[in-house]
Amino acid sequence: MRLLLATLCAIGCICPASSQRLEHHDLLLFSLTQNADSSWLPNAPRFLTKFNPKGYNNQPAFFSDNELYLTVQFPADTTQTDLVALDLGSLTQTRVTATPLTAEYSPTLMPGGRRFSCIRVEEDGSQRLWSFPIDRSDNGRPEFPNIYGIGYHCWLRDTLAAFFIVGENGAPHTLQVAGTRAQKPQRIASNIGRCLLRTASGQLAFVTKTTEQTWFLKTWNPQHNQQEIVVKMPTGSEDFTILPDGTYVTGSGPRLFQYKPGRQTDWKEIANLSQYGVKKITRLGSAKNKKLVVVVE
Repeated sequence: MRLLLATLCAIGCICPASSQRLEHHDLLLFSLTQNADSSWLPNAPRFLTKFNPKGYNNQPAFFSDNELYLTVQFPADTTQTDLVALDLGSLTQTRVTATPLTAEYSPTLMPGGRRFSCIRVEEDGSQRLWSFPIDRSDNGRPEFPNIYGIGYHCWLRDTLAAFFIVGENGAPHTLQVAGTRAQKPQRIASNIGRCLLRTASGQLAFVTKTTEQTWFLKTWNPQHNQQEIVVKMPTGSEDFTILPDGTYVTGSGPRLFQYKPGRQTDWKEIANLSQYGVKKITRLGSAKNKKLVVVVE
């Protein structure tokens, strides 16, 4: 498949309508300010997905303070998803991939900043982790050729990645890690959520679903192979982001909550986005320059 760099066009452009296969989601961007009590407040909302008002917009990832990658399915597409880069300064969008026979999702900037990775659903249905150069100078390569069934991923360092491995035939989803050299996966946990993030100290943050109603945010230390419970998640919440100061932010319904380890004992509500027509917050992303993006229904 050829990786295509599309011509820049305005975020306000409208794609042709047709039947869509994935549920519509939108993205809202906020600036964050901090109170004296360390609570963060989202303000100055911006609507980012006017360019795809009836399609699928999800899985945002900041590649820099002003560049956001996301997974998109335009209404004219059939089953595949592609990756789009949004320039938050010039309000333009670039279609990074345009592959009619494969689907790409879960864009992630790799350590070093020269390449990015994503999950590719290949022509035979295999889900593997691929990487591409930021400058789109080649058509990419699989980073872990023999690891299949990858749903989501996170780089802990340039030689170590964590994977959400999709359970087969009703089996639970598992958390596994593998190094780029040995490429031998190690199972860490099961019944996990889809969000995998690296903390500032190099640990892996993830959610485990102990029961149908009880979910915990945990960390895994790759040096000592140890897990720790951070806090119980709000009911039904498996997505979160980590702000530069180590604060965790999650959503429950239209409400945003934060948890700062060492300062709080539980989640604290910081905003209700229902005033913007939001019914449910799902995925979140954050940048070093105090920007927060949320995926909403």
